Amino acid sequence: MKKVEDKYFISLAEHLKTLIDAKGLDIVDIAAGANVNRKQVYRLLNKENVPMLSTLIKISLAAGIEPKVLFDFKFNYSEYMKDNKIYVASKKIKK
Repeated sequence: MKKVEDKYFISLAEHLKTLIDAKGLDIVDIAAGANVNRKQVYRLLNKENVPMLSTLIKISLAAGIEPKVLFDFKFNYSEYMKDNKIYVASKKIKK
């Protein structure tokens, strides 16, 4: 299966894998606890598929990881925005 190339997702998946490994949890148990197919968890951790946000939250919570901890990792957002041509929206000017 083709690997996902999005740098943010890759960093997020690596961070989640580090957190799961640190807890010594089994992927099958996490999948069962999250009520998702274990293949979804493996594909996420192997960076093969970007899950829906709700699925990512379920997996995180089943692993005993608060979403705020899941999303708390170092990432170069400026570089990501430049690479993906993302611009900050301007405030609408009222006439």
